Amino acid sequence: MAFVLGALNAWLLPNGATRTCFAPETGVELRPMLAKNLCTAEQDFVRTYGLTPAEAAAFRERIERQGYASVPATL
Repeated sequence: MAFVLGALNAWLLPNGATRTCFAPETGVELRPMLAKNLCTAEQDFVRTYGLTPAEAAAFRERIERQGYASVPATL
């Protein structure tokens, strides 16, 4: 199985939803995913993007604090 290296970007929207997008190193941005809140987005970070639960929790905290965060990820 091949792995794709890139960055996982997430934005906290004004209505509390979270927009998540994986940007591979090739420079092409994949279709964004929307989650209705940060709890759901945190589950997506683990299930879809392969972050560990501890990494997903830290990523969520940065999103809450800054409104935007990015972390290296592989698919």
